[in-house]
Amino acid sequence: MNLTHEVTTFKNYQDLVSRSVNDPAAFAELYDHYLPRIYKYIRYRAGNPQEAEDLTSKIFERVVANIGSYQKDKASFNSWIFTIAHNALTDYMRARKRNRCVSIDMVGQIACTGDNPVDTLIRREKQDKLLQAITKLSDRERDLIGLKFAAQLTNGAISEITGLTKSNVAVILYRSMQRLRFELNAMGWNSDD
Repeated sequence: MNLTHEVTTFKNYQDLVSRSVNDPAAFAELYDHYLPRIYKYIRYRAGNPQEAEDLTSKIFERVVANIGSYQKDKASFNSWIFTIAHNALTDYMRARKRNRCVSIDMVGQIACTGDNPVDTLIRREKQDKLLQAITKLSDRERDLIGLKFAAQLTNGAISEITGLTKSNVAVILYRSMQRLRFELNAMGWNSDD
């Protein structure tokens, strides 16, 4: 999955959305535009790349199946597509809580990293501390952080997706980041490393 290109903005995305119902080339433009952001949002919460790719694929299957029902007067396309992603992620997280397991593929990835053992250990310790600190946040706080930083959405877009006001989103994000910073400092996190 190639995610290296910059996210661009569409000048007339509404026309592109309308055409994408029947025109695969128009949908391909939407796909190319939204894939990196959706994938990053899902990857942030899903855990491993394969699960994130599978879930991202399912999200775009839902988008293709439902793009004809999109109504521009109810929400922006950006909000509509991220609402689909948000709902799919919520379903996935609920299912994952019921079925906790580690895939064999994931074990192979962990065992076959190209870094030297010391670098791998340091990176894992940092990741563990960050994940441990993030688990102390509520699901809503983690989700808003994912939408803001992984999906790179504005507070207005997050507001449309979650039903919260823009100011409420900003306050929750601010407090969540403060809480995350506090938790990391309590664990001895050194941001200079």
